[in-house]
Amino acid sequence: MMFGDYMNGLSTEKVSEKAAKIHEVMDACMVSEVVVYNWIAGRTTPDALKRKTISGLLNIPVEELFPNVK
Repeated sequence: MMFGDYMNGLSTEKVSEKAAKIHEVMDACMVSEVVVYNWIAGRTTPDALKRKTISGLLNIPVEELFPNVK
C-alpha cells in the first residue's frame, strides 16, 4: 500500500481522522502541510530519513509505502 493510497484511503466520513494523520506526519517529519500533500499526491518524495519516520509512524514497511524509491 503506497503512502498516497494509505492517506487517501482514510475514512472520508471522518475528515478529522485524515487531518489528524496528516498533522502527525507533519510533526514527525517537521515539514509543512503542503509538503505532506505533495507526498500524498506523488508530486514529490520524502528523503530516506522521512520515509523511515513515516513508516514507523504508520507501522507499514518503507518498501510498501514508497515502492518505487531506492
